[in-house]
Amino acid sequence: MPNPEHASPADRWLAGKPTVLTHPVEACLGNPAAGSTVIASGYDFEYATCANQFEIRRANDCALLYVFPQPAPESLPVIYPKDYIPFQFNELGGIVRWARDFIQRGKARALGALAGDTGKILDVGTGSGMLLRLLARVRGSRENLWANDFSEEIAAPLAKEGFQTLVGPAESLETSERFRVITLNQVIEHLQNPVRVVERLELLLENGGYLFIETPSTDGKDSRIFRRRYWGGYHIPRHFFIFNEASLRQLLEGAGLQVVEVRYMCSPAFWIQSFHHALLDKGWTRLSKFFTVKNPILLAIFTTMDTLTIWFGGKTSNIRIVGKEVAR
Repeated sequence: MPNPEHASPADRWLAGKPTVLTHPVEACLGNPAAGSTVIASGYDFEYATCANQFEIRRANDCALLYVFPQPAPESLPVIYPKDYIPFQFNELGGIVRWARDFIQRGKARALGALAGDTGKILDVGTGSGMLLRLLARVRGSRENLWANDFSEEIAAPLAKEGFQTLVGPAESLETSERFRVITLNQVIEHLQNPVRVVERLELLLENGGYLFIETPSTDGKDSRIFRRRYWGGYHIPRHFFIFNEASLRQLLEGAGLQVVEVRYMCSPAFWIQSFHHALLDKGWTRLSKFFTVKNPILLAIFTTMDTLTIWFGGKTSNIRIVGKEVAR
């Protein structure tokens, strides 16, 4: 153990934390034999769930980034703690809840436009089900709205509310249903094998159906500024794979999908988290607590910055890409 008098900030705030099980991985796009380059390293700056230090690697033959080593499946209950914010979206209040609902309603309308009034929509990795509930509100009905998650415990409450459910890993879903729209809403970056997931979901689309993905992108300014260690989009160790427009196009086109839309959106959370991580790692613990995604002032500031970036044709760290199933 390090001498307390000479301990680094990380030694102090990770003291007593477990070391989780991991396994080595290679990039899932391109040729794994091409190797990779380490571009960053860091800890779980957000939740301090484990003492492991992880690397962020870039595949040498494509733009894909990935965490190394990857947490093993049995480590997931540790790295996703009970206070994980996405588990608590339904409990948000005030202006933060209003802002999130406003953004999600826009997403629900976009999905509704693709699916039409009665097209089936499958929300993969639905979590709390917030997006499905907004879709039901926009449509005026829960009919033809489907939820997927790996856990029966997560899916059961949605089934009680009248949504159809499919339980199991996305890469091995079995159903005779075919969907007009399948959405991966801030999900694909958490999955262990995005290639297998997209290939499987493409088979579950009806002819002319759409795969709708929103995910972090490394093309934003905050990613470039904080890329060596602190960028919030790394979300170490929960984001297993991190994309940009080029690697997402490669992923979708490799599964036989035609890219029909690319759009960049605001991502104030990554700006806030990046500053939080930098301050925490340098020992400014009290000041780092100011930089939280529940801070409405910071959300407003960084949302404005990203909005101006988009207005002037720039790219942010949050991307939407839509792939269309072409005739089989």
